Amino acid sequence: MTYVARDGDAKTVNTKVVIWTTLVGGFISSLVKWGSEVNMPPRMPGEVSPPGAHIDTWLGWLGIDQHSLDYIFQGHSILGAVTLYHWLFSFAFAFIYVVWSIYWPRVRMWWGAVYGIIVSVFAHGIMIPALGFRNPKYADGATGWLWNLNAAENISEIVGHIYWSVSIEVSMIAVLAYYGRPLFGDWVKRA
Repeated sequence: MTYVARDGDAKTVNTKVVIWTTLVGGFISSLVKWGSEVNMPPRMPGEVSPPGAHIDTWLGWLGIDQHSLDYIFQGHSILGAVTLYHWLFSFAFAFIYVVWSIYWPRVRMWWGAVYGIIVSVFAHGIMIPALGFRNPKYADGATGWLWNLNAAENISEIVGHIYWSVSIEVSMIAVLAYYGRPLFGDWVKRA
């Protein structure tokens, strides 16, 4: 397949695709993931979210906790630090997605849903419980490995991560289209 790169040589365009997919995909996917938790909350009322627990543990020595950036919007209390945490992770994981797609284009399979499943299992099934940040009340304090989580929490996290990763893929398709690159498969033009 022959195509013409817009605005410069192949290496420059490859870099622009990575940067713009990270920015657009990170921004949009953070809103999508946060929005998916409105209609399918992953945790029961009163439980601390893993991001909140991370902030308390990792930044507590600086006097920063999960409520440090809270604000009120139209009478609703918003967890500002947790929101910022989710946003930063969305940008980081959008970057990982687009770079990973250079080396393993199959990560884009099913409109990026494969990536969402991988991230969900890795983050919520391995890393968060391994670091000791998930001990659900309904599991009598047992470590929150996938098999100890209830079906509602597993479904919420997996479906939410699929929505989130598909939104990164859609953002990447828009960026690839802008730069005149193939929308599927190997998008990197080798110099």
